[in-house]
Amino acid sequence: MFGMMNTEPLLRLNDATSLEAAVGALLKLTENTRVARWVQFPSAVLLFLVVPNDPASGAFYVFERRTSTWIWVDFEDQAYGGYNVADFDTLVRDCRFLRLVEQPALLRCTQRWFVQPGTDPQRVV
Repeated sequence: MFGMMNTEPLLRLNDATSLEAAVGALLKLTENTRVARWVQFPSAVLLFLVVPNDPASGAFYVFERRTSTWIWVDFEDQAYGGYNVADFDTLVRDCRFLRLVEQPALLRCTQRWFVQPGTDPQRVV
């Protein structure tokens, strides 16, 4: 589970957009999803969205407050149908993923990250 991380800017909003409006815009874009987990920092917000009645359909999104941009986060692993809440908990607790979320500019850098349980995210050069 997890591995090489891929990020993609998904939605750029007006700088004056409130967090609630930004979340609403993401929910509209992702069609028929709900927020399963929400972690908030001064610089970013991490959301884990799932399709109702499909607990293994989750995806990770980071809202970078400075640029008002939603970033989709995915991994080169075998979770093609999506992730579940236990996967989210593993990512946050065992992979120390929040260290990247707290500094969302790291998600936009040209270098890639390798994320696995038991270690800090590793920059791949």
